[in-house]
Amino acid sequence: MKTFNIYFIVASMTLFLWSCEKYVKVRGPIPFQFEFTTYGGPIEGDMSCGEPPIFMIRQEGAGKKNLILGEFTFVGQFCNNLDTGEYGLHDYFAEEGLSAAFGYFMAENGDRLNISPVKGQILPSTKEGYDLMFQDPFMFEGGTGRFEGATGSGMTDSYVDLQEGRTDHVWTGTLILR
Repeated sequence: MKTFNIYFIVASMTLFLWSCEKYVKVRGPIPFQFEFTTYGGPIEGDMSCGEPPIFMIRQEGAGKKNLILGEFTFVGQFCNNLDTGEYGLHDYFAEEGLSAAFGYFMAENGDRLNISPVKGQILPSTKEGYDLMFQDPFMFEGGTGRFEGATGSGMTDSYVDLQEGRTDHVWTGTLILR
């Protein structure tokens, strides 16, 4: 009888684990909030954004664990006009047929969620303890793994501390998985 009980328990556990899926397929928009911090990083590809005062900027960092990405990292690279504060995919790239501007979230399992180059303006901060801020819309453009074909949109809510070289982000919106 003891052997039967052991077999029954093993069979039950196997059936339970077999019936579970690693990822549940969700239909419709999924609301999200990605909290992360970035710092400057080395530029990939063409570093030119045209004539100064426009320069290529790269931001890299880690995020707070969430249900969509798990533990994650963020990488963003874009042109920034230091005089006007405008940033994003600069006209230089369109004229030259180049594009070194990109952004993506890398999920804990290695799946990548791409964002289209964000275009906006960095402004003086209204939040105490920060020098600059940007609050601009962005779009998802597919990715790899479970994010292949993903779409959706969101809004940046980011604050820059120039002395520490740190940007704190809380990005919100909706994600649609294919």
